[in-house]
Amino acid sequence: MTGPEGRAARFARLVHSDIAGGVVLVAAVAAALVWANVWPGSYAAVWLAPVTAPGGRLPGLTDVRAWVDGGLMAVFFLVVGLEIGRERRHGDLANVRTAVAPVAGALGGMVGAGLVYAVCVHGGPGARGWGIPMATDIAFALGALALLGRHVPPGLRVFLLTLAVADDIGSVVVLAVAYASGVAPLPLVGAAAVVALLVVVRRNPRVPVAVFLVAGVVVWVLLAAGGVEPALAGVAAGLLVPGVRPGDPRDRAAVLERRAAPWSAFVVLPVFALANAGITVRAGMLAGHGASAVFWGVAAARVVGKAVGIPLAALVVVRLGWGRLPDGLRWRHVVGGAAVAGIGFTVPLLVAEVAFPGDAALVTAAELGLFAGSLAAVVAGAVILHRVSRGAERAADGGPGRSVVPEPVDDEGRPLPW
Repeated sequence: MTGPEGRAARFARLVHSDIAGGVVLVAAVAAALVWANVWPGSYAAVWLAPVTAPGGRLPGLTDVRAWVDGGLMAVFFLVVGLEIGRERRHGDLANVRTAVAPVAGALGGMVGAGLVYAVCVHGGPGARGWGIPMATDIAFALGALALLGRHVPPGLRVFLLTLAVADDIGSVVVLAVAYASGVAPLPLVGAAAVVALLVVVRRNPRVPVAVFLVAGVVVWVLLAAGGVEPALAGVAAGLLVPGVRPGDPRDRAAVLERRAAPWSAFVVLPVFALANAGITVRAGMLAGHGASAVFWGVAAARVVGKAVGIPLAALVVVRLGWGRLPDGLRWRHVVGGAAVAGIGFTVPLLVAEVAFPGDAALVTAAELGLFAGSLAAVVAGAVILHRVSRGAERAADGGPGRSVVPEPVDDEGRPLPW
């Protein structure tokens, strides 16, 4: 197809391409690093410019970066919620046991990261930072998978998406419980009540989508007032928007996802990357007391703690019969995805600022550890998934050194966990 119609069709495919979104995200990260190191004053002036809500009643939203992370990112989390909801209705997550494995993996990754950090730091001024490396950045992790393209089976995206949402929520719970400083329980009770009301309302198929979006805004305000990451309100709204069978024009959730996804990929995520990836490198950054231990603890926790904890916990629940992997997913893919799950900036940075109040040296060390660990996690995940993909291609072709005997499966055709 040529002419305006053909160009429009190609543009539409580009806009909805995960790979295009991943390229834009990487470009934004590179731009942030250049900006922060060439014009550090300008970078700080833009993203740390004070912006407060009327009356100052939203304690966590005090500058431009905080509004990007807590406000603009709600659009991204809305798309995440819509995608998980679609998979839950008629995708890999329709089977509850399929959802159990990534949720268990999220818990295992959090525990593994915390333990590795504690072992590396072993006391000292950085001991309070054990919660820093726990959370996975959904945005960057999915961007990394998108760039890997054909080396990533569809089931791995679903697995990692569910895992990242679960450990983001878990990390926020850790932040609220272990690092509680300004959490207000009453607004959080109100947010829970609004979500419970939406669960009841969604049973009526005639309720407009706008009701769920407005309710999501209310939940956002209540979470922000309660001192909890407000962007997670987007996940709740997206999950609760009712949908129908795939391909049905009345599927309002699918229509909303199609409309919101390009904004998320090409506007929200690049701005998020610009605001968060700009780490200024300078001499003596790890000279402070305990800073070096925090750096190595965070970096090792991102790479080792996640890569070991996630597949181990998922393996346990699968072997016990409580969970299963998505169709087409092998344990080698899970190991590669677990490595990619080591990427993390937003919630970890928030935990670092709360864990080390007034200690700029330790916060900077944690930032460097998150950046170094995330970069190593991307490289490790890419190498593992690339090798798995190449091995599968050679096996399919009957190449030398590769067996064409299929992997062992159980009675229902699912891969055995070894």
